[in-house]
Amino acid sequence: MPPKRKGRQNNTHKPTKPDTPPPTNNVVSGAMSDCKLPEDLLLCILTRLPVKTIQRFKCVCKPWLKLLSTPKFVKMHREQTTKNPQNHSLIIHSIDEVYYHNMSLLNINSTAEQPINLVNPFPVIFKEMDLVGCVNGLVCLSCPPFAQMIVLWNPALNLSKGIRQPKGVIDETIDRISLGLCYDERNDDYKIVMITCLKPDGYSPKNFLRAYAEVYSANLDSWKRVRLSFQFSITPTRNNVIVKGRPYWTAIIYDPVKMFREVMLWYDVENEVFRHVPVPDYNMDCTKGGRFVEWKGSLAILVYSPTRERDDFVDVVVYDEGKGRWDTKSCHGPIGLKMERHMQCSKDGVILAETPEGTLFLYDPVTNAIKEFRIAEAMKTSYEAFSYTESLVSLKGMEKVKEQDKDKFCIKMEDLVIN
Repeated sequence: MPPKRKGRQNNTHKPTKPDTPPPTNNVVSGAMSDCKLPEDLLLCILTRLPVKTIQRFKCVCKPWLKLLSTPKFVKMHREQTTKNPQNHSLIIHSIDEVYYHNMSLLNINSTAEQPINLVNPFPVIFKEMDLVGCVNGLVCLSCPPFAQMIVLWNPALNLSKGIRQPKGVIDETIDRISLGLCYDERNDDYKIVMITCLKPDGYSPKNFLRAYAEVYSANLDSWKRVRLSFQFSITPTRNNVIVKGRPYWTAIIYDPVKMFREVMLWYDVENEVFRHVPVPDYNMDCTKGGRFVEWKGSLAILVYSPTRERDDFVDVVVYDEGKGRWDTKSCHGPIGLKMERHMQCSKDGVILAETPEGTLFLYDPVTNAIKEFRIAEAMKTSYEAFSYTESLVSLKGMEKVKEQDKDKFCIKMEDLVIN
């Protein structure tokens, strides 16, 4: 229970001086001073509550507001939420017939038949939008291929912030820009990796792989150039997957023997360097679909093959960091539904896929259970998704997300088509 409020002072009494705020290290004790439960037990209860409940509890009194806003409590709450399978969700980006970008939230364990529609903070004036990824409840959105607009967004808090590009980033030598979202646990900092790929300069093989990288720090609210120990080129405009807060891209590097070699490039946020691992030794020409995912905490790829007698089985090939190779393989199925493509999986391994008719479904490899659903007005094959867990993460400069006028946007799009 919250601390007791002081009663009104008699008008005949002299006004008392306001209490001085307790030191930072006594925030918990100050907020729990009148509670009958032990502090550890009450904190254990509070860190297991949903974000919306925590937000309401902030209005109880000032000590609770201070406690529930501390970085320590936010981190404790995030860790508990991540561990709880009931809080595992997927955030889904889809496009409707007028190219309006919709964002939806699907709780894996919810009994609801449809995902929850979210208020998209990305400006409707941009026709293209990338769902870059999610880390600890924080979502990154951008405008491809040059990332003219970057937004960090917490859907649970309905807060967002626009991130300015580094100065002088756009010029005629740029081929494309690719973004990645990551988390620096040591400094409790959320970062955006911006890889700028340049157009070829000359006919030498090395001149086809020209890039430089900059990293944005949410704590510092600024960009920093990162030194590259090798040259590479990236095709996608966003990271393919985020594993343990580290972004991965499919990339091409120069190899003196093979000339060019495909790898999985990743950013080591702690040491501020780029590294790479080999792509899986898998005959991708004989497979239909290949999606890099985070499979229960490890980098993995989901593939299924139309060359089989039945193509409703999914192979999971996992990268073993200790051995430095792809050698863990499991097969799941039969699924029971025709699968056009698989898009993502949740933290506990539930696979999100799409049928040839455009219906989305969840497949649980453990129970073989299937749950079908649709997103209203979404175009077939327009879906992109990432694993998501709600959190209390809030960055300096974030503001409340306001609903945008979709009708005005639709009129602009129609005018654009007519012209």
